[in-house]
Amino acid sequence: DLLLIAGDLFEGANHSRDITRSVQESLSKIPSRVFIAPGNHDYLALDSPYLETGWPAQVTIFKTAYEKVELADINVTIHGGAFESTFVETSLLKQMQPLEKDKINIGVFHGDLVGANQGSPYHPIREQDIADSGLDYLALGHIHKRSPVKRAGNTAYAYPGAPDGRGFDETGLKGVYVGEISRGRADMVFRPTSSRLYEIVEIDGSTIQSQTEAEVAIKEFLKNKYGEGWQNNFYRVRMIGTLEVNLSFLWPAIEAKLSEELHYIRLIDETSLALNLEELAKENSLMGSFVRRMLERQEATDNPQELVEIKKALEYGLEAFRGEVRLRDY
Repeated sequence: DLLLIAGDLFEGANHSRDITRSVQESLSKIPSRVFIAPGNHDYLALDSPYLETGWPAQVTIFKTAYEKVELADINVTIHGGAFESTFVETSLLKQMQPLEKDKINIGVFHGDLVGANQGSPYHPIREQDIADSGLDYLALGHIHKRSPVKRAGNTAYAYPGAPDGRGFDETGLKGVYVGEISRGRADMVFRPTSSRLYEIVEIDGSTIQSQTEAEVAIKEFLKNKYGEGWQNNFYRVRMIGTLEVNLSFLWPAIEAKLSEELHYIRLIDETSLALNLEELAKENSLMGSFVRRMLERQEATDNPQELVEIKKALEYGLEAFRGEVRLRDY
């Protein structure tokens, strides 16, 4: 059995000795042979944790642009390479030696999958490079979002993404690929490993009439969408829709109440209040004058962007008249 780690195991090129020790101890507890290809975040700096002593015997760390390791007992050759600095601007796959076709050939590289005529400072890998490699399977790292297992020529390849999300820029289910690789074939299955999910969702609150209804609606939405363990995730919830009842001053209290049951939730209020603008425009008041002026501007344009701006100006202006101006998260 093999564990393939295609870079960025560490967040940076150098780390405290305690963190390195923790990783080494964790890897020592598994029986699999481990192959690590340092990436752009944990490249082989002079004080790289990969250059420290204490790595278990079954762990192989690639320390040059290209190396291969023969595993005669299972008829496998592992091909890999390391980032020796933050940037690698040419394909390391082109440095590969000719393959022994009677063996299972597996690649472990950190890199950026790009188009045929594109480049990247983070090891540009093109589909043609993958096809030309002749590998049976190529384990890729760099992109923290999972890709499906694809094929270029006779080579299967995939990004598993990160095993766990670290913030709202890494949403969705995270995990690893597990499977069996043979000559010309790679049967890989995605296995979730996320301890908690980071999720950004949008909920239409147009039918909500009270704080209690808001709390129930949000919990039911999240429970139905995420199922078992839904309370353990990180949520950023954008509340949208047109409300019949003004709840703008209640959202902080709603968020606080939900936080008693959920691991983390942040509510972003993007709702608007249903208003009869025609009736407001008839008022002999400063508010009425403001509404009339904005409606006139609305009638005078068919520019979509201007209409959006006028709608926002109307909403913010009416909030100001009511003394309820809110900070918005845009």
